[in-house]
This record gives sequence, C-alpha cells and structure tokens, in this order.
Amino acid sequence: MEGKLRVGFIMGNDTDRTITFGQDGVIPLQGNNDADRVLHLLPEGEFNWSRIHLAPSYFRKARWWDVSKVDVLWNMVSDADQNPETLAVVAKFTRDVGIPVIDPAAAILQTRRHQIASRLAGIDNVHMPKTLLLRNPTLERVRRQVEEASFRFPALLRRTGSHNGAFIGRFDAPEQIEGVYGDRRHEYYMTEFVDFRSIDGLYRKARFFFVGDEIVIRQLIISSEWNIHGRTAREMVSQPARESEAVAMLEGGFPALPAVTKIALRALADRVGLDYFGLDASLDAEGRLVVFEANATMNFMPRDGNMRPRSLASVAPMVASVRKMLLSKAAQRATKR
Repeated sequence: MEGKLRVGFIMGNDTDRTITFGQDGVIPLQGNNDADRVLHLLPEGEFNWSRIHLAPSYFRKARWWDVSKVDVLWNMVSDADQNPETLAVVAKFTRDVGIPVIDPAAAILQTRRHQIASRLAGIDNVHMPKTLLLRNPTLERVRRQVEEASFRFPALLRRTGSHNGAFIGRFDAPEQIEGVYGDRRHEYYMTEFVDFRSIDGLYRKARFFFVGDEIVIRQLIISSEWNIHGRTAREMVSQPARESEAVAMLEGGFPALPAVTKIALRALADRVGLDYFGLDASLDAEGRLVVFEANATMNFMPRDGNMRPRSLASVAPMVASVRKMLLSKAAQRATKR
C-alpha cells in the first residue's frame, strides 16, 4: 500500500457524552481498552491514526464522522457489560462503510463473562470455571440456577462490568449470598472458585494478548495470595526469585511455552473469535490452563511508569504483532477493491 496506513480507532461509552483529556493526553473512557497507546509506538513513517468518538446519541447529531480516508477501523469499545448502547452504535456505524474492522461490535457483544465461560468449556487442557449471570437474584432463583448448571461452590460474586480484582465476596453456599447482592437494579456474575496454587504454595497469573494470529505474553505475577492484580505485581520488586521467573517467561515468549499450552491457547483463540483480546490465566506444572478472564477490555499499558524488566520484555513483540495485524487487515480491503 502506498503512503501511510490510516487507522481510525473508535472509542466511547454509555456514560461519557463529552471528551475529557487526562494530564498525559490520554482520554479515560470506562469500558475501552488502551490499544491506542500501543498504536502510538508504531513506526511514524508507516501509520497515521485518528480518534473517532461515538456515544449512544451519535446518530441524533447533525454532523457525522467522515471515514472515507480511513484504511482500517479498530473498535476499542470493548466491554459489553458497560457499553451495550454504544456498541450498538458502533455496529451501525461500521456496517456499510466497506472498511475492515478490528473487533467488530457484534463479536464484542458476545464476550460477557458467562458467554465466554460457556464458549470455552470443553477445550482440552483448559479449565474454564462455570459462570452464572444473576438477574434480579433471589435465593430461590440462585438455587435453581446452581442446580441446573451443576455449579460448585465456593464461588466468587461480582457485579457485571467490574474488573481489576474487584468482587463482592467469596461464598460457600447460596444461602450466604442472600442479602449481599441486595440491589436488584444490578446484574451479577457468580463464578466457581478454583484453587490454582502451584506445588510451591504460590499463585501464578499470566496475561496473554492475542493479536491477529500472534500471541504475546504480557506478564507473569507470582503471589502468596490468590486475588492477583496490579498492586500484587508491584510487590514482586522485593522478590528477586519471582522477578527472575517472570522475566524468563516473557523473554522466552510464546515459542518457549509447553506444546500443550500452545495448542490450548490456539484453540481458545478460535473459540473467542476476536482479532484482539487479552487472557488472564494460570498454568499448572503440566502446562494446562485455568482461565480467569478473556476479553478485549484488558489493558496492555505499554508505558507504565512502574515498568520492570519483566514488563518491558513484551513491548517490542506486542508492537510488531499489532503492526502485522494492521497490515493484514488493510490487505483485506485492498483485495476487495
């Protein structure tokens, strides 16, 4: 393709009607991923990008975005729980433009936690804990859902649309949950709890990014606690052995993973069906996966101010994978012309 490849990244959500820039120039929008930050690390001589802000009221506006000069659209509105209205607008906006779309809205709308749990069930060497969507929950309804799904306790309860290790609690029976969810204006996810401790008594959570046909290992966090999140990663600084293990995994990358893990990850990617998404999972000693979460809302954070060597090792492979995916998408449009 002659000249720079022009990328339009679509952002927005159901609550923000105006654009507010942060101190670092980033536009914080809940329910969108941070792939735009990765885009800004691509070679400047090859790519141009523009931001396309959409909101539920978009088609009631007098002026609409002109995308006639865009080669690839990237939908970063990625949380189906938080932004169903905006995703419906994205679907309509991209329907007839004739431009390749990364992560189409229709595919994102099928990535709620309970949908992903059902879709990933039955993959060899992948343990996908069952997840139930609780609507207007009562004790009787929860008991019925548990029985029909052969759901096993203990279980984690969280509101839909919550991330970053946030959950309401861990419970051993439906009776313990009654009165906790209380507010029936909200929906909830209830997920089977899995004790994923390694033989040394520590918990390990890896984050993978699936970018086109490439798989990048973003991080490995090792902790004595099972609820692993960003704060846990910062605590690893004082644990040299854990740091070394994490760096080795990132530097080895996907090719160094056990064969059983690579096959399982490829099968999982096919089931999820997105161009770009993240996976949080644990690997056991045999390379089998325990899945915690898989969706396009996960952030890569390529310029994290607290970045350690275990994080830096994945940035170059990620940038290369994004570049390859964009060029592949653009080629699809050129082929159709």
